[in-house]
Amino acid sequence: MNRNNKLLIVLLTFSIVLNACEKERWDSHDKITDPQLQQNLWQTIQKNPDLSLFSQYLQQTGYDTILASAKTFTVWAPTNEALKSIDPSWIQDTSKLRQLIANHIALTRFTTDIIQDSIRVKTLDGKNIIFKKQQVENANLIEKDLYSKNGILHIIDQPLIPRMNIWEYLNTAFAGSLQQQYLQSLMYSYQDPDSAVQIGVNPLTGQPIYQPGTGIVTRNRYLQKVNISNEDSSLTYIILTDQAYQNEKNKLQVYFQDTTSSQTDSVTQWNIVKDLAIQGIYDPDHLPNILYSANDSVIYHLDKSAIISTYRASNGVVYVMNNINYDLSTKIKPIIIQGENFYDRMDPTKSYSIISRRNPITDSIFREFYMANYGLASYWIRYPRVLNSIKYKVYWVSMNDVQTGNFAMKLAFRAHLDTIPQPPSSVTFDFQFPYTTVTPNNYSEVYLGEYNQNLYGLIDIFLVGNNTTTNGNNTILLDYIKLVPELN
Repeated sequence: MNRNNKLLIVLLTFSIVLNACEKERWDSHDKITDPQLQQNLWQTIQKNPDLSLFSQYLQQTGYDTILASAKTFTVWAPTNEALKSIDPSWIQDTSKLRQLIANHIALTRFTTDIIQDSIRVKTLDGKNIIFKKQQVENANLIEKDLYSKNGILHIIDQPLIPRMNIWEYLNTAFAGSLQQQYLQSLMYSYQDPDSAVQIGVNPLTGQPIYQPGTGIVTRNRYLQKVNISNEDSSLTYIILTDQAYQNEKNKLQVYFQDTTSSQTDSVTQWNIVKDLAIQGIYDPDHLPNILYSANDSVIYHLDKSAIISTYRASNGVVYVMNNINYDLSTKIKPIIIQGENFYDRMDPTKSYSIISRRNPITDSIFREFYMANYGLASYWIRYPRVLNSIKYKVYWVSMNDVQTGNFAMKLAFRAHLDTIPQPPSSVTFDFQFPYTTVTPNNYSEVYLGEYNQNLYGLIDIFLVGNNTTTNGNNTILLDYIKLVPELN
């Protein structure tokens, strides 16, 4: 072995020894020296004499085993003194005790150093709690950010009583109220094929046959539209006193007249409740001048003096109110029907176009339904819409920059037809405006007249071409139709 190779071996050996020493030094540095970090959360809580009552409840509910597992948790543990103030009903009922204890535990680590102002934390009972640097909900942090082997412990001076969500509060505190009774009437059940037990197949249809009584699922039509039971929501919700609720029914029912009083009542109530949820949580002392309903953008002007009580729910805040103020025009809205959004037409074999144009006055781009040179008289396009029982002022915009000559069209109305009679040209109308001449290059709304709708419901609105087969005189061209309700 030559001298150079010997030198290389010496250097390599020295490097290995040096690296081994360095690794041993850092391994020693990284070793857990805090005994607290060698204990899991259950052990940490169990050894704290001021948490003995909480420790006892953990054992009673089985959460001691959970907090001893390999998963990571955050626990807000009330002191013995804090737990003495709890209503005995939370302790005596096993299911309620489990819910209570679960409301003090969350998955993963939550330390105060990650908080700017506050954060929402989902606990093991599915509720969200508000965690701040010095508080969780209304409880103060006595000790905070105590690390253990599998999570973080905070010690607090009040128990975290689970809050009801808005739906639970409505059905508990206001059971039997007009608002609650109507919302409960929207419950329905159906058989869910995914959870039902299949016992055969119909030999005629090939459809599965399910065992009666299996897979029955209960739903609520209101919650499907406005889910005030969702724990992850952040809502401001209005519960009306019975008198306020009745006042709203009296005010709105004129716009929802139906063939029977019971149907009028049901539709009116739906149009009250559908807009009582507002996105976001608002302090009653700092209510904005304008608030928008979560469902249909109704504009509210809530008066603090009309709030008779407040409840902080797990998914928002509830105001119990004896009066509500809103812009009626945002509940009973104008109806705008775009020309291209038609349902059907008299003869689908005839070609049509959706053309894009620029309005030279506003410089905006718009789209129009356009038919020309199709050779039929009184050709119609149908637009079904739900109308309120009210008088409407009716307008259209037909921007004729496609031909130099005039043409005429009209609007007609009738009760909705599921099936058009044959031939389609034989459709009769309940009401129709006279033909209106469309002149070239008029980009303004044209007032057609008033239409009085007696009953709330689905109505067919027809755009009808001129009663002539002469091409150029029977052109159909529509940007939009607008119906503006005349509100009381």
